[in-house]
Amino acid sequence: MKKILPLVLVLILVFVLIAFLVPSSMPVAAAEADLPYYNPVELQNPDAAPIDLQAKTPYEPHAEGWLSDQGGYLDGTLSVRIESRVIGVTKVYFTWVQIADPTQIRTTSWRKYPSKQTVFVTTMAEREHAVLTISGDYCVDRTQGVVIRNGQTLRKAKATEWDCMFIDGNGDFHIFRAPVANNYDDFDGEILQSFVFGPALVIDGVLQTEYTEMCMRRVGYGKAQRTALCQMDELSYLIITTEGPEQHDNGGYTIPELAQLAYDMGAQEAFNLDGGSSSWLVLGTTRINALNGKKRTISDCIYFITAEEAYSLP
Repeated sequence: MKKILPLVLVLILVFVLIAFLVPSSMPVAAAEADLPYYNPVELQNPDAAPIDLQAKTPYEPHAEGWLSDQGGYLDGTLSVRIESRVIGVTKVYFTWVQIADPTQIRTTSWRKYPSKQTVFVTTMAEREHAVLTISGDYCVDRTQGVVIRNGQTLRKAKATEWDCMFIDGNGDFHIFRAPVANNYDDFDGEILQSFVFGPALVIDGVLQTEYTEMCMRRVGYGKAQRTALCQMDELSYLIITTEGPEQHDNGGYTIPELAQLAYDMGAQEAFNLDGGSSSWLVLGTTRINALNGKKRTISDCIYFITAEEAYSLP
């Protein structure tokens, strides 16, 4: 018995050390207290007039609207608040966005669809006078799915292997699991934007745990830089941007981990967008994320603008 006891203690010590030294294969989890808290603001100009989606951005961001330390932006029609946390070894950016009108969510490509020409997102952000810009879905890389941008239908095709999401005239997200119908003609409402990528992470407040094989092969099973676009409430959104292996040997999120994080944050809808080195988070014309990683050029992006005049653009 005396000989067995030291052996048991040694085995216990070994298991404890393994728990600390070996990276876990389980989804990244953070204590609830470690996550930023969703705290909506009250916009001072919530009844701003809609902006023509086919027109150029009419207003420059307010010079006094930028928050200190690249913490975001605030004017009467748009609130952007950026927070970050290190979860495990991965830095994660949480960007809260509130808008007064759905037409403040816009999309653009560097050249007209179906051009595959690419550029840095900061260049597109500057051209569009955006307050906040993120990577899109690289729709020209595939032939599947319906593509609607700024109210214009650019492609109507089946999506048998890719999930799809659209933003309606109220700014609400609607996510379809693959395979989806040929088009969205049965939807009773206006569609402003649609995206063909995924996979879906959260639908109607329900965590999604199954994904199509093709989608996962393309977006990757392993840990990577990721971008998730989430809806929290009416005209209220959250963008989750994670760092990846380019920033830390064991960094990054898998798709199930990203889905769990979006769900834990309280997202009602959450959709995975183009990631890896294509993952961009740009405030004004300054890139916030992945400063020591590759800066891949991409063809399209999603951005937010002010709907309140500070400086009218010609």
